[in-house]
Amino acid sequence: MPGKWDWLKDELRASGMASAAPLVLRFIGGRLRGPDNLVKCALCPNMCRHACPVGIVDGRETTSPAGKARVALFLRQGRLQATRENASPLYACLSCDACSVWCPFGFSVADLLRPVKEKTAGGVGFKEFREVFENLEKHGYVYGEPKPSDSGSRTGDLLYLRGCTLREKHPDMSGKAERVFQHLGYRSFTIDETCCGMPAYNLGNTSLFRKLARKQAEKIGSSGARTIVASCPSCVYAYRVLYPKYGVEVKPEVYHVAEFLEDRLKGLKGEGSVVVHNPCKLAVGLGKPQVIWKILSSVEGLTVKEPRRSGRETFCCGHGGSAVPRLNPELARRIAMERGVELTEEAEIIVTACPTCKQAFQSNGFKALDVVELVHILLGGEQCSR
Repeated sequence: MPGKWDWLKDELRASGMASAAPLVLRFIGGRLRGPDNLVKCALCPNMCRHACPVGIVDGRETTSPAGKARVALFLRQGRLQATRENASPLYACLSCDACSVWCPFGFSVADLLRPVKEKTAGGVGFKEFREVFENLEKHGYVYGEPKPSDSGSRTGDLLYLRGCTLREKHPDMSGKAERVFQHLGYRSFTIDETCCGMPAYNLGNTSLFRKLARKQAEKIGSSGARTIVASCPSCVYAYRVLYPKYGVEVKPEVYHVAEFLEDRLKGLKGEGSVVVHNPCKLAVGLGKPQVIWKILSSVEGLTVKEPRRSGRETFCCGHGGSAVPRLNPELARRIAMERGVELTEEAEIIVTACPTCKQAFQSNGFKALDVVELVHILLGGEQCSR
């Protein structure tokens, strides 16, 4: 990846030594003492636009990273009325943080937009969000009332946190994960878990996020587990990064399942080719851009490929961040297709480590496996298709 400061070096070379010092001083001074971060982002010449899935696929200035920041700034200043039409660009964000990888200041546009969502828009007028908030308030589960059989009652030495999407869309993965953990010498168990709160957080409902975070942390703490593993990278990001910011503590540390498997799998053999899709919150949010690659590369006989946009420069599946697939499902579909086509140019089978990514690809006609499923297959002696 080119250095994020290369543009400044080019400017200095073009300006010559006489103007170099004032340019650097103006830049550094703006960084340290200038306007607040939202203003800086709004005034930026959209340097991260080339990495934003929404900006690339939607192609409108209003929903580009800096475009969204400008709308947020105008809403905050009262120069735009907080109507559904005016506030919609704020929710055309996947919270993938691809922008932060390229931003000279390291800004996350999602983080800059969130206070404006909460104070100015707050989801008011978006009927698509009401059901989500009601489900989370009443059931602590984004899809409504959980199935009765979904309540965990087992005991063991490893707590497996499944997350809402796995429980609702891919319940069979829970049993597969249990068998993988058993192979590694652990007896896993589940609990009647509450949503981690990320859907509420991404939609700007911070008060509901706090409520869910406290409830989930209490449930995790009362489980008595010493080892905790979660299927969803967004959940792990919430537990490790967001909860401490809001004064909520989860002990012991929660590991994403790919992190847990990375150094524990030995002697696996496979055949065929797969391509890696790095989930945003795993690669960027948790800083683990190579963990899936490392797991798969340790499998003897398996050919592992990566797309052009990989590692920390990954490309979102289009279904993260809660808002885009609810407000603009066609845009979410187009983003998933953009990514799916790119991936399957390398191999037919996509391997990821996020139930939401798996769901996004499968619902758009691509073959996708969670890394846990692939390990489960390899432990059973099955082979991957070429």
